[in-house]
Amino acid sequence: MNHTIEYFNLQQHKLYEYMVGLTQNVTGVEKIFAELIACLLDFSSAISSIGQKFHSQISSGNEPDILVCLYQQVSNYLLRLSQNWDNTAQKIKSEIAEPYTQFVVNFRQTNRSLNSESKKQVAEIIETRKEMCKTQEEYWRLMKLFEQKSEQAQQMIDHIEKGNATKEDFQKLFNNSLRIQELADGMEKDYKKLLLITNERWKQFHQEWDSIFTNVGLNEQSRIMFTKQTVSSLLKLLPFDQDQSQFEEKISDLELKLKSDQKIPIRKLIEKRMQIQEGSFKFSYEEFVSYEQWKKNHQNHDQVHPLQQVQSQWTIVGDKISEEEKKLVDKYLSSLFQIDLSDKCEQIIKIKQILQKSAGRNYFINQLNKLHTKSYQEKQARFYLTLTTEQFMELLQLIRHWLNYVDLNEIYESEDIYDLLLKAIRIVRIDGKERVNLASQLSDIPLWTKVDRWIELFQFISAKKVDEKRKQAQSIMQQTQSTILKKGVRIIGKGLSMIKNFGSQQSNMMEVNESEICYMILDEINLFIYSLKLPSELSAEIIIQIASQQQQIDKDHVVKLLEKQEDFHNTQWKKFFKSGKVVLTHKTEKYERKQLYIYENKVIQGCGACLKFLSIQDQPQKLLTLNGNFNRQLKHKIKKFYLGNSQVFSDESTHQLRLRLMSQALKLKQLNIDYVDMKTKVGIEMDINNLYEETIKLDVQRSLHIHKDKINSNVLQSLLRIYAFYNQEVGYCQGMNYIAGYLYLTYQDQEIAYKAFDRMMNLYFKELYINDFSKLKTGFYAFERLLCIFLPELSSHLKDQKIDASYYVASWFITLYSNVFQYSQRSALLNVIWDLFLAEEWKGFYKATFYIFSLIQQQILNLEFDEILHYLGQLIKSEMFSISTEQELIQYMQKFDKSIKADVSIKKTILSRFRITNRMLKSLESEYHSFQLKLNKKFNQCMKR
Repeated sequence: MNHTIEYFNLQQHKLYEYMVGLTQNVTGVEKIFAELIACLLDFSSAISSIGQKFHSQISSGNEPDILVCLYQQVSNYLLRLSQNWDNTAQKIKSEIAEPYTQFVVNFRQTNRSLNSESKKQVAEIIETRKEMCKTQEEYWRLMKLFEQKSEQAQQMIDHIEKGNATKEDFQKLFNNSLRIQELADGMEKDYKKLLLITNERWKQFHQEWDSIFTNVGLNEQSRIMFTKQTVSSLLKLLPFDQDQSQFEEKISDLELKLKSDQKIPIRKLIEKRMQIQEGSFKFSYEEFVSYEQWKKNHQNHDQVHPLQQVQSQWTIVGDKISEEEKKLVDKYLSSLFQIDLSDKCEQIIKIKQILQKSAGRNYFINQLNKLHTKSYQEKQARFYLTLTTEQFMELLQLIRHWLNYVDLNEIYESEDIYDLLLKAIRIVRIDGKERVNLASQLSDIPLWTKVDRWIELFQFISAKKVDEKRKQAQSIMQQTQSTILKKGVRIIGKGLSMIKNFGSQQSNMMEVNESEICYMILDEINLFIYSLKLPSELSAEIIIQIASQQQQIDKDHVVKLLEKQEDFHNTQWKKFFKSGKVVLTHKTEKYERKQLYIYENKVIQGCGACLKFLSIQDQPQKLLTLNGNFNRQLKHKIKKFYLGNSQVFSDESTHQLRLRLMSQALKLKQLNIDYVDMKTKVGIEMDINNLYEETIKLDVQRSLHIHKDKINSNVLQSLLRIYAFYNQEVGYCQGMNYIAGYLYLTYQDQEIAYKAFDRMMNLYFKELYINDFSKLKTGFYAFERLLCIFLPELSSHLKDQKIDASYYVASWFITLYSNVFQYSQRSALLNVIWDLFLAEEWKGFYKATFYIFSLIQQQILNLEFDEILHYLGQLIKSEMFSISTEQELIQYMQKFDKSIKADVSIKKTILSRFRITNRMLKSLESEYHSFQLKLNKKFNQCMKR
């Protein structure tokens, strides 16, 4: 019956794949309807805009009457055409798309229910047979023992005749044999009873199985008919300029053919997918196998134990573990969560024997998961299970034995291997300041070099963990939804995939597609590969081979995966900066670069070094008036002294001083623009700026609403509109509204706020939005590399959780945290971040962000994927961003950082905590570009193979 179980297992899997294909068909049509509606609305809007322009031409008053008449006619026609297509789009939405969406929901739910029922039926018949097989095996074992005892009794008679044994010995052996025979007879009866129960269950199984296939066919039939009816209704709404009679005749013929054979041969389709010839499989009920039959088969096949199919793998009957063995495993695993100095040599040997059983391996990994989860919930252990060196080496010995055994015997249990890899990432030992995980010590196991095994693992995750991966992908998209940039394109979390977007309606969160799910699974396998420290070429080969078999995977996703591998393997740069985060240049290089052998330069350098000893009242800016060389070389140090100085606290009393410092940092006096003239011109030529009008209005209305008493939405819209008009290369992108809003709330002056906004955008943010957002991608790369250097434990945890910087840091980059004002009236921490940015530019941003991360690091280390994304998404709403004065902020941060002094600005602590230099950032930028060239070369080589 082994081939029977295997057959239905395979049939259930192929049925699932078939239903997944049907779901992709129906969701594909649903997406097409949505795209059609968006396309019609865009077309209607574009036609209306052209009609309005003809109307504007009439209003100019400079045209002769004949042209006015013609313009009027064309304008009216275009406006009517626009209205007709708009009405058509609305009808398609209400009469076509919305009913079809509801049908899709019902269709998918039915398929899910049928898939669950099919898996349940297969699992139940397997469990029923499993009990029967256990009894069968025990019956054969007792009969074999009885046969051995009978042979011993015969030999005993010969020993009695020779005087080597007594009749009492014979009687004891005979009585023992009778008891075994009695047990065997009782077991035979139980075996036959379970045989009847199993065959009865087979009958029920076939009835339910047929019903499932019938319902799948009915569901597919409903899909065909409803889709046909829906698309026919769509055709009636669309205008045609040619005769449709021939087409309608063809549809009628096809419809008659469909009605004549309504039953869809689902079972034949599935068997074809299984590559089984029709009629080649014949089902037979369970039959009683006597001991004599088993012994004959056993001798013919030279097998020690009968083989029975359990779930999707072969296992030996009797491969179960006893209660004593379970207690032994439990005792050992419990010792991992406590100090235990006892000698475990004998215990390790016994557990190795247990791990040679499939049931033993399954029990071992399941119990390890349960104990770690329980310990984690009770706060006895964190996300990582940290072992002593002795415990780590003992467990490593067992896991290596496990993997070598299954590889040698060609046993591959995808579920257990998957659970083992997940746990091997989390089990660590501390080596100095480094955290070494268990997976990194398993790289030489031959099993990992077999690409086919990785493909099987991918297939297992695809079949069993798809809902979990879908949930993770949705969490990422929900997190990144608030950081979408609209400017004809937008940024989506993974790898910054660029998607065309010509209307505000497209700003809603997109549905997670199959490519995203496939990427999430491959990303997890990528993490396993990295943790195992496999060679770069083998790592790339595994990913390419798996991806090449997946039709739905995007090329951009494959590139992103290979990019991560290159990042994993490129550790030289990390080691270069690791020792104390030292300065990149030696003092001799600095001496030559700044030409300190010149007396005047040496004086300037000395003055700059002494700034920290001067107070605000000492007016160090007067040094700039000495001569041009002083002004040129010290102005940055003076600016940094003001904005990043520990004596200037961010509160109401220093607000005016801070405004002057910000204006000096942005060089507003040197910006010669006539704001009133610019505003007037934009008002006259409004239609040129129409592209961004709707987006600007929508963004301003939904942001900074808690500050409506201080900021007029019309003023803020005007600021953004003027910038977009005069900077066509950048235009308007989401995030600008928060920066402009912050500056207006800070200055409370429309003209100065615009000048500051213009400076901020053109000096720092313009490059983020142009050239396919390449500068922003470079920023993400630098962020992850610097995080790895300065907060390695946090960086490692985020990588283990498969969380890229682009998932959470994008909004901080493009708004400089100013979206905090969407939730808070005042924020001292926000002012501190801006001061540091104006003083040190992007260095200040990284330093401030890493300091915040250093405060919340422990909370993040105790969270997992979904929790981390939610936590970081809610960070700007947290208490630390809602504190209004810096003195109160210092008191709050002292809870996390005891080194903070109450009389020193938090800015001094942040600036001194992380040694990030401009040269370091430039090196990272060069490394990123070099890295991209290497990545593209490697990808092209892999694709050629």
